Amino acid sequence: MTCGPDERFRSNEPYGSDNTEGAGFHCGPVGVNDILPLRARELRAGKPMDSARFPEDNDEHTLHFAAWSENTVIGCLTLIGNTGKKIPSWQLRGMATDRNWQQKGIGRALLNFSENRLREYCLAHFGNPEVRIWCNARTGAVPFYKGMGYKVISDEFMIQKVGLHYKMEKNIL
Repeated sequence: MTCGPDERFRSNEPYGSDNTEGAGFHCGPVGVNDILPLRARELRAGKPMDSARFPEDNDEHTLHFAAWSENTVIGCLTLIGNTGKKIPSWQLRGMATDRNWQQKGIGRALLNFSENRLREYCLAHFGNPEVRIWCNARTGAVPFYKGMGYKVISDEFMIQKVGLHYKMEKNIL
């Protein structure tokens, strides 16, 4: 696995909490090429791999995270930074869990891990751990995000060729 933009934010230690201890996976920052196959398979099924690339994938303040078991990526997400504001804002995009690993706490663990690492990243790079995360959540994923502390801030809307979504956000201190 390659590393994300800041080596000191990578962790080779297993991610563990009361809910994932012994679950057999790890979370950590990675490069976009590590997560692109899963992102394409789960979020852009039947489309070319390049359809899963985001224009911001290689931006300075874009962070990619993965959950993996052994050498297989089983979960992924990307945080795209808009750092020109008093409180930095990050868009959560491309969150996916391998079908064989869904409903096993991978998404919850990965999102918790990435939020904690983002807080550390913002403190180290901007001197402020306060951050706003927002996403365009697929309608079916809204209960998951609500359970993670995100709030719906829009009416339902359509993203062409993808489906119905709600804009959601969470402020992290």
